[in-house]
Amino acid sequence: MWKLPRLKKRLVPVELLKPDTFIPLARPFASEREIEAVIAVLKSGWWSTGPGVQKFEEEVCEYLGGEGLKAVGLSSCTAGLFLSLKALGIGPGDEVLLPTLTFAATSHVVEWCGATPVLCDIDPATLNISVASLQDRISSRTKAVIPVHVAGYPCEMGPILDFSRSNGLGLIEDAAHAIGTEYAGKKIGRHGDSVVFSFYATKNLACGEGGMVVSSQEKLIEEVRSLSYFGIDKKAYQEIEGRDSWYYQIKELGYKFNLDQIHAAIGRVQLQYLEAKNTRRRQIAHSYDNELPQHLKRPLYEPAHTHARHLYPILLPENMDRDQFISALKEKGVGCSVHFIPLHRHDYFSGKWKRNQFPGAESIADGLVSLPLFPEMEDSFVERVVKAVQDVWEDLK
Repeated sequence: MWKLPRLKKRLVPVELLKPDTFIPLARPFASEREIEAVIAVLKSGWWSTGPGVQKFEEEVCEYLGGEGLKAVGLSSCTAGLFLSLKALGIGPGDEVLLPTLTFAATSHVVEWCGATPVLCDIDPATLNISVASLQDRISSRTKAVIPVHVAGYPCEMGPILDFSRSNGLGLIEDAAHAIGTEYAGKKIGRHGDSVVFSFYATKNLACGEGGMVVSSQEKLIEEVRSLSYFGIDKKAYQEIEGRDSWYYQIKELGYKFNLDQIHAAIGRVQLQYLEAKNTRRRQIAHSYDNELPQHLKRPLYEPAHTHARHLYPILLPENMDRDQFISALKEKGVGCSVHFIPLHRHDYFSGKWKRNQFPGAESIADGLVSLPLFPEMEDSFVERVVKAVQDVWEDLK
């Protein structure tokens, strides 16, 4: 049975799954340490943005191994993507390249800036954005590209960096799934102009809600920080320090996307055992790799990179009905989901794009299924998932 790693203080789970309970796709987990950290913030009387947020930002940069990296904690990954675009000056008349296989947030933030999202195809072998498609969709109006590290596997950042630099494009990485992911030995967080992480409840590092922008460009970080709090040019916690603590200036139109002390306190604890939990995710994925039916396709992964294993996607064969597969697993007490319905298949985008423009995405769109994967899954639960998938596979093949 896997257990959380030993730290200075024993970790006591709030609640673990019972042997016969339904196995969800993902499940947030808190120990007594997270609870005590939140209580400490509540007792302090300082709940909103403060020094704990700054420490969280610094600790994430240190974890990413980034000398010269800076970060801004935010209310969500979506906020980080939006503010990164704003900081890069993206606006009306501009186009931004992004994959069709992603959540709506990646595209919506572009439109919030008044710019146009240009959907690109994916490599069906990895589910990540196709570099060839980037080259096909670029135009004189293209100003930025947003690659998405789907499921926690890194995009081909070498070719994407070359593409963005040679064309003078801003590069914003949607790393919602990818904290702990490495590309060619370097953690995601050290490649693009801006890298944006999610700390949503089911993510590898979970705060309930929250996100963070990381960059080596100090000017970009300063702009994101200012925009995140009404365009004010001071950090909120600095405003109550010193003789002139009351004074502030609004220098531009800003927003309200700052991270609070409560969520940062949870994140600081979660960060301490992120590597151990990611290792457990990889152990579970390895079991799936070895024990699931070998004819069940999985995306290909290059061993030169480190996969955070946020999700475990499988690809059903064309002759297998996905709805039946998901329903049959549910009846056996196993939850799953789909990541993602390609954007070009949604009503909002369907009038702008045709399916034949995305052969890569179309080749996998009807067969994608994500299986349960979270660190607190004991081996017995992994075995239950494997057995359920094997049984349903035999029934439906």
